Amino acid sequence: MTQVLISLVNIARLRRDPSVLPASIALLFLMSVAYAAGSALQSWLLYGSDRLLARTAADLGLTFAIFWFVLAVTRRLHRYRQTMNAVLGTSVLLTPVLMLLIALQQPAAVYYPVKLVAWAGSIAVIVWYTLIIGHILRSAIEIGFVTSIAIAITTVIAANAVLGKLFPMAA
Repeated sequence: MTQVLISLVNIARLRRDPSVLPASIALLFLMSVAYAAGSALQSWLLYGSDRLLARTAADLGLTFAIFWFVLAVTRRLHRYRQTMNAVLGTSVLLTPVLMLLIALQQPAAVYYPVKLVAWAGSIAVIVWYTLIIGHILRSAIEIGFVTSIAIAITTVIAANAVLGKLFPMAA
């Protein structure tokens, strides 16, 4: 398990590709559970317990569906497990940073320097996550980095749009 964690860190640092991860169903299940737990915690902190399980299930299902679609269109479904292990695992690695940024929201409402740090940190995490997804896709579907970043941006925007439609925020 330590080797998997080291591999995920190296993928998140854009130094390795998903091929270093095993195409294991057990690992995919473990990564799915960890991702769902992180997603549930984020949803709970942001929205409370309102439709928590539905939000979590939709997030996980949409993540699986989007990457299945991208790999199916490019005829690389044989790389699905490794790609999903990389996507889910690197997302789990970013979860503690996201939790910290979410925790800063309340103090940020009062203190401008905290608001600036929370805002800059959020932008940095979004950009880094998009770079990670682009890096994973570049390796998985064998395309150029610019194209993979464009696909990564599209997947992030599409996922957020669908989740926003499924679970609109109260006005």
